[in-house]
Amino acid sequence: MDRIRHLSCSLITAAALSVFLGCGPGSRREVNVGPPSASALVGLWQGFTYLEGQEIRVEIEISQNSEGELAGIADFRDTSTLGVPLKVELAGDTVNLSTGSSSLFEGRLIDDLRAIQGELFVATKDSWYSLVLERDNDAFRRFDVPRLTEAGAVQRNYSYRPPPAAEDGWPVSTLDTEAIDEGPITSLVESVLREEQGLPEAILIARNGKLVLEEYFYGYSRDRMHPIQSVTKSVMSLLFGIAQDRGFVVGMDEPVYTFFPEYEGKKWIDGEYPITLAHLMTMSAAIESGDAIESAAAMHRSGDWIGYWLDLDQAGVPGVVAAYSSGPSILLGGVIRNATGKYADEFAEETLFADLNVSSYRWQKAGDGTRETGGGLTLTAYDLAKMGQLVLDKGMWNGKRVVSDTWIAESVKRHLPLAEGALGGSPYTTGFAYHWWNQSYEVDGMTTEAIVGRGYGGQYLGIFPTLNTVVVLNNGEWGQPRERVFDYDVIVEKWILPALR
Repeated sequence: MDRIRHLSCSLITAAALSVFLGCGPGSRREVNVGPPSASALVGLWQGFTYLEGQEIRVEIEISQNSEGELAGIADFRDTSTLGVPLKVELAGDTVNLSTGSSSLFEGRLIDDLRAIQGELFVATKDSWYSLVLERDNDAFRRFDVPRLTEAGAVQRNYSYRPPPAAEDGWPVSTLDTEAIDEGPITSLVESVLREEQGLPEAILIARNGKLVLEEYFYGYSRDRMHPIQSVTKSVMSLLFGIAQDRGFVVGMDEPVYTFFPEYEGKKWIDGEYPITLAHLMTMSAAIESGDAIESAAAMHRSGDWIGYWLDLDQAGVPGVVAAYSSGPSILLGGVIRNATGKYADEFAEETLFADLNVSSYRWQKAGDGTRETGGGLTLTAYDLAKMGQLVLDKGMWNGKRVVSDTWIAESVKRHLPLAEGALGGSPYTTGFAYHWWNQSYEVDGMTTEAIVGRGYGGQYLGIFPTLNTVVVLNNGEWGQPRERVFDYDVIVEKWILPALR
């Protein structure tokens, strides 16, 4: 969630990376400058690798202590993985970066020590990827400020333009045509351009079934994917509805233990816990998982995410209150796998993603193949907005039934209150649905109800049925405190809702 550090594995993590020794292809001039000193590596190094055609930023900060020892910190911002500690070794002109016993990158200093050319091995893809690191790479400037003009100057002023039409059939319109006041929207975007709102990277609004606002910042665009963190849970709700519509799941009252016969010996299975699919979907399974952060870390250390959760003790009566956790979401991913014979991403490709024309995505997974269905999905903001439109249109997209209206109605309604003191709640929370939050906003004495998907770092998918509106906000503050705190609820209440005439 946005208020706690999301501990899900990212696609590129210290554990998932090894290295192919040697240099990748490139056109840079290699020079013989003699053995460089360790101090030659001190500073910020930046570069890009490309994973399935998607640009992935890599930033390495190298420092040297008083004893002359080198150390580094790696950030992979496009996978929301920051602060990975590195061991740095320099032998001749060869640079090796490692995390403990696992090598991360190896390359050679070139261009008079201004660049390091090498390769990165991503274990989840079992492939090597070229990576050139440069000092203070100029290409990274577009990620440092909200927006640059075509001339390369920092842009502070804003003039509204309607979104361009795409080939997927989603119509576009204008703010004025769809009765949205341009004034508050302009004020919001200009506040972002003045760097007053944290690191918003996307603001999208659709109304009356048409996309009317699509603004990107800090290097993002319609084609650039963004980690959606725990909004993944809401996407899982849609997938589960499709699985039930197609008969893979009979009903939400089915006991969870019946889906995992291979886990005989685990407490949930042997004890035949009275925990149903509905209990997982409403996060009311009443299991003893302890602190959310510690339990997530223990799950990752276990090497068997599903087995970890299936071996926890009961801690109360299921179905009473919602207690936010990623554990139920991981188990629901396992149910999808065992019920359909496909992992969540494979099932999505054949159903939800195919119907909505979603072709660009990444879905994180564990070493045993388990998909991170609690927060591991990366999508474009544009495709996430389409999923909100699908919910608003009660399961229809471009005239086609994607998921049943009965599932949509059941999955977005308030099922349970949030447990007192539970993580994830906010002053706007009124309850919990099937992996959706029920929220309420007050503007000028009027109450507006919303169905919301929320994720760590400031990811937001808001659906406003009475206003026939969908809102997507992406933010990039991954665990680093900043003076400007991004608060999507405040943005919605202060600027977006007042604009909806």
